[in-house]
Amino acid sequence: MEEKIFMARVAEQAERFDDMVEFLKEVVSAKNGDFTTEERNLLSVGFKNLISSKRTAIRTTTAIEQNPKYAKYGDSLRSYKKKIELELFNQCLGIVELVRDKCLPLATETES
Repeated sequence: MEEKIFMARVAEQAERFDDMVEFLKEVVSAKNGDFTTEERNLLSVGFKNLISSKRTAIRTTTAIEQNPKYAKYGDSLRSYKKKIELELFNQCLGIVELVRDKCLPLATETES
């Protein structure tokens, strides 16, 4: 488990947040007790950064979509934005399920 936490830190520094979350999922699966402050912080950072890139992509796509210069590409832009929104939704759902099903049952401290 120590190696997975190390690799999660490496993935964070490399800005590979999909990988970071995957390493952390392995940590969560192997846990049989409460999470340390470091583990909670890593999970928080990983999840936040995982979804922030999708949120940025949606904002960017929306800005382009609203520019009259690109009106002729409206259907393609809306379709692309829907794809990103679905990815974001699925990632958020995955995070909620992981926390609800795996993390909360292990939490013994109020902080956790």
